Amino acid sequence: MEKWLPNPDPDAIHVVDHVTFFRLSRADHHYADDPDAVWWSVLVEVEGISIDQFQDRVAAFADDLLIPAAYDAADRRAVHGRQPIAIYARAPLIRHINDRRSEVGVATVLLGASAPDRFLDRDAQPRELPEVIVDDDAVLQAIIDDGIGIAHELFRSSATATRIHHARIFEAEPLADGKTSVGRGLDRADIDGLLQNCAFDDMLDEDLFYARSGQVDFGKGVFSTVALRRSHGTHIMALAAGEPMSDAAQKHPIICAALPSRIVNDTTGLEMVPVLYLAFHILVKQARRFRTRAGAPVPVVFNFSYGNTGGPHDGTGIFARLFDHYFGKDAETEQKAWLTLPAGNANLERLHAVSDERTEVDGTTTLDLTVLPDDRTPTHLQIWLPVSPEDEQPNIATISVRTPFGMDEGTIVTQPGQHAALVNKAGEQIAWLAYQYIGGQTQRGLVTLSSNPTANLLETSDLGPAGQWTVTIRRNAGASKEPIHLWVRRDETLPGQTSGGRQAFFDNLHYKRFDRYGAPLPVDPRDTTCPVQRAGTLSGFACDPAPIVVAACTEQEAVLSDYSAAGPLAPSPQGPQPPRDGPDLAARGDDSFVRRGVISAGSRSGSWVRLAGTSVASPQVARLAASAIGDAAGSGREWSRDAVARDPFPLKDHPSKTRTGAGAVRTPNRMTPD
Repeated sequence: MEKWLPNPDPDAIHVVDHVTFFRLSRADHHYADDPDAVWWSVLVEVEGISIDQFQDRVAAFADDLLIPAAYDAADRRAVHGRQPIAIYARAPLIRHINDRRSEVGVATVLLGASAPDRFLDRDAQPRELPEVIVDDDAVLQAIIDDGIGIAHELFRSSATATRIHHARIFEAEPLADGKTSVGRGLDRADIDGLLQNCAFDDMLDEDLFYARSGQVDFGKGVFSTVALRRSHGTHIMALAAGEPMSDAAQKHPIICAALPSRIVNDTTGLEMVPVLYLAFHILVKQARRFRTRAGAPVPVVFNFSYGNTGGPHDGTGIFARLFDHYFGKDAETEQKAWLTLPAGNANLERLHAVSDERTEVDGTTTLDLTVLPDDRTPTHLQIWLPVSPEDEQPNIATISVRTPFGMDEGTIVTQPGQHAALVNKAGEQIAWLAYQYIGGQTQRGLVTLSSNPTANLLETSDLGPAGQWTVTIRRNAGASKEPIHLWVRRDETLPGQTSGGRQAFFDNLHYKRFDRYGAPLPVDPRDTTCPVQRAGTLSGFACDPAPIVVAACTEQEAVLSDYSAAGPLAPSPQGPQPPRDGPDLAARGDDSFVRRGVISAGSRSGSWVRLAGTSVASPQVARLAASAIGDAAGSGREWSRDAVARDPFPLKDHPSKTRTGAGAVRTPNRMTPD
C-alpha cells in the first residue's frame, strides 16, 4: 500500500525546480547508463551574469558541462537581466545548480532530455559565419520541427541544388570537423555535395542521401521519421516554404533545424524546451547572415508547429519570452522577424481546469485525474497560483492528493519548502508533490505533482498507481480570489514515434463532453460550474504578445475545428489585461469532416500525405506572411488582422474572438498533387 510522507527532505526548500529534482532522483534502472554519467540538455536562466561568468562559477564541474559552440565569444560576454542558455550537463552539475545554496547566479532550471554521448562533440569551437547575399526582394523562411526531409524536391531549385542554406540535424552524429557541439550542421554546399553524390542520371537515391546525411542509421540506432512514409517536419516545411524546382525558387531561401525524434517522443513537454531554445538560437545566428544586395538585413519568418500545455499561460513563461529575447526592443537587431505558432489541439483533451468562485463549493475544488495503465512515461500536473510578490508569498490554498487506492492524502500548503513524497510498500519513491515560486516576470507560486510511469518493459516495482487520482484545492480564508489554473502535461505518443505514452486527463462527472446529438461540444456550456474547461486551452508556447498564433478551421463545412484551442489567458503580473485574448486568426486545418487534415509533402519526393491540426494551419499562414513581410509596416499580428480583412473566409459557426481572433483567412491550396 502506498503512503504519503509529509516534508521528508529538509533541503527541499533550496530546490530551484522540483520536476528536475524528481527526475534526477528516480531509481537507477530508469536510465540507460550510470545516472551520473548521462548527459542532459538543460535550459538555465542566469541572472545578472554572462555565460563566461557562469562557466567560471561552476569550474569545479568542468567535466560535467558543455556549452554549445553555437554561443560565440560575443554571446558569452553579454550580460542581461535574465539570460536563457541551453547547455548540456551531467547530474552532479545539474544537482549543484538546482540548489539555491550554490549561489551560481541561476534563476531557473529546466531539465530536458538525455543525450547519448555520441551525439555530442565537446571539442567543437565557435566559427565565423560569412554573409549570404540574396536578391533585394528575398524573404528567408526558418522552420523548426522534427523529421525534416531536406532532400525533398520541394526544397530544391534543381536535381542537385538545394534552397536550404543551413540545416541543423540534431538527430545525427557530429562530423569530425569540429563545427557543431550537438548534432550535425549542414551548410548549402554540404547538402549540394550530398545531392550530387547520391544522384544517378538525375534521379536522387533519397534513402542513400539520408543515410549519408546522418539522419537514418539503423545499425547505430539513429532514427528519424524521414524513414517513414510520413514525417511531420517535411509536411510542415512544404506547406510553409515548398516550391516546384526552378531558378525562381532561389528567391525563397530556407534555414531549418530538425529536432531529434527521441526528444519529440519524450512526452513530458519540458524535454523539448532546452533543445528548442538552442535550435532557435542557431537559426537566429544563421538568419542574421543574410543581406540583400543593397546591404539590408533580409526579413525572416519563423514557424514552429508544436504546442505545449505547461506554463503560466499569461505571456511570461520561459518559452513565451524566447522571441522577445532575440527580436525585442533590447535585442540590438534591425532584422524584421515574424513568428507563426499553432494555437494547439487541446480544446477537447480535458487537460485544463480552473478553481475559482464559479467552480468552488465552500472554497473547495475537487478534480478527478485519470492516469491510464500501460503508460511508460511520467505524468506531470502543474497548479499555477495567483500573482504574488516573492518576499510576501501568501498561503493561498491547501493542496491534497489521494491516489486511486490510497487511504491517506498527501497534503501541502502553498509555502516555500512544502512537499510530500509518495512511497510504495518497498519504501521506493513513486510520486512527488511540491511547492516552488517562479520569480522574474511570472511572479507566481507553482505546485507540481509528478508520478512515475504506470508501466515499464523491465521488471520493476516502483511504478506509479494507475486509476483515478483525486486532487483537492481548499482556498484559505482571506486569500486572493483570482483563479487557480491546473494543467496536465502532454503525455501521449505522437504518430510515427515508438509507442509508450498514454495521456492522463481530468475526468469530473459533470463535465459535458457531447451535445444532444452526440457531437463533441467545442465550447463550455454557458452555465457550467465544472472546473474542467475548454476555455483557456491555448498552447503554453503561444501566449506571448509577439507571435502570430493560428487556429484551425474545417474548409468544406466552414466551421472552426473542434480541437482548436482557445483563450482567454490568465492576467499577467504587469497588468490586469492578458497579453492576448486567444489566437490571432484561423486557417485551414482540415479539408472536411471526412477528409481530415490537409495534403502536403510526404517523406519522399513525389509523395503526398495528410496531417491535421493547428500545426498544419500555422505554416500556411507563414507562407502568406513571407509574401507580405517585406512591405508590411507594422507587426506580424497587425498584418494578420489586415490579411483577414482583405481575404476573409467566413465561418458559419461564428466562433468567439477567444477561439478565432480576427477570423479565418483564405490560404492558397498549393501543396496538392497534380
